[in-house]
Amino acid sequence: MIEDELIKIWQSSSHQERLKFEKSKLMLELQSSLKRLHRWWRNIERVNSISALITIPVFMFFIYRAPFISMKIASALIVVWSIYVGIRMLGIRKFKPRDLEENYVHYLEKTRTYLLAQKRMLETSLNWRILTLYPIYLLFFVELWDKPLARYIGIISFSMLIGLGIHEYYLRKRRVKNEIMPRINRIDALIENLESH
Repeated sequence: MIEDELIKIWQSSSHQERLKFEKSKLMLELQSSLKRLHRWWRNIERVNSISALITIPVFMFFIYRAPFISMKIASALIVVWSIYVGIRMLGIRKFKPRDLEENYVHYLEKTRTYLLAQKRMLETSLNWRILTLYPIYLLFFVELWDKPLARYIGIISFSMLIGLGIHEYYLRKRRVKNEIMPRINRIDALIENLESH
């Protein structure tokens, strides 16, 4: 009964009112989708912050207590690396749009810039995040290779690190393809739709 009345109202409405309705529906869907994505990104920032808060003190301790010079150098490099990753992750925040700034098109353009920054960071994380850690890790264990137990632990943990790096690379690549790019495309379509009318 109510559906029939809604259909009649829809059919009797003008073309311009239907377009407004479609635009508002697209905007609401996009807002909901972006909230989930922003929540996911906030969780990534939290995980990186917590891991840095754990990693930095542990390797600061190794700088002072490690028995070998190569371990001390590797520990210092890991501290620098952790700070760099944290700064790089938090640097994305400057692109985050505030709630509906000047107008909706401006908000969508800033959101697109924010998503493109996230996309760039995720696509290049293999270079600046994962591959930079491997040489540091090898440097940490270089003076322990003559000890069988340390060599065994080093090989297993390095293999796990490589496996984790490969998993993270494909996970981030899939996240860009399935979540960030569709939202960027929807924003582009919505901007084009809003500017054409």
